[in-house]
Parts: sequence; structure tokens; C-alpha cells
Amino acid sequence: MEKSESVRRVRLRAHPRRSAALKVFAVLAVAGFLYVHDPSRLPGWVHCPFHALTGLFCPGCGTLRALHALMHGQVVRAFGLNALTMTLLPFVAYPFLSTVLLALRGRGLRRVLLPDACVWLLVAAILVFWVLRNLPVHPFTVLAP
Repeated sequence: MEKSESVRRVRLRAHPRRSAALKVFAVLAVAGFLYVHDPSRLPGWVHCPFHALTGLFCPGCGTLRALHALMHGQVVRAFGLNALTMTLLPFVAYPFLSTVLLALRGRGLRRVLLPDACVWLLVAAILVFWVLRNLPVHPFTVLAP
């Protein structure tokens, strides 16, 4: 009975590493695809459904093109396509780096929990960005992709 208990514990510990490795592989596969293919030049590429229906830009419009530009060292162009995504990228990169470390060494980075006020501030910033990038007056037209 003790042996099966220890085997079960080992399997439970190995599962997060396998899951982390799959996540890392998926992100790297998508990043590789984005590096090779420019989303603005792909025939038949599905564009933003919100923009197609309304003619307005959503907060995520331009993100794939911005990531493609960033991977090619075009930082200014990336910010021009989606400044919000580029600003929030370090906050997305931290948990991804933690996942990579979990897959490689079995231990990720320290968890950082944001207070509720920060989460609501982020939601407000996204909504403000959404409104401002759709205003047809300078300087807000710069926020459009």
C-alpha cells in the first residue's frame, strides 16, 4: 500500500512539469509562426470580428502585428500598432517565464498576487484605451493600429 501511495505522489508532482512543458511548447510554436508569417500579409487571415462588425478598434486590435514587429526588433512600430499590449507585455512575460522555469527545473518564480484595486485599475485602463483609440481627433488617432 505504501508503494502505490508514493507512486501516486510522484505522478502528481510530475504533472505540473508536463503541463508547463506543453504550455511552453504551444507558446513557442505560436511565436515561431508569428515570427515567420506577418499577420497583415497572410491571405485569408481572420481579422478582428469586432472591427469587422463595427468599424471600431478593440483593445486587442494590432496585437499580432505588434508581436510580429517586436520579434523583428521593430519596437517603435510595435508600440504604434498596440501600445497597451506592449506596455502590458512584461506582466504577461513574468508568468510565462515562471512556467518555463517550472518545466525546466520543477520550480517556477515566486507568485505575485495583485490587490483587487490593481485589477480594477487594469480593467479601467483597458476601457479608457479602447475609447481613446477610437476618437477621430489628434493625438488619439495615433493609438489606432
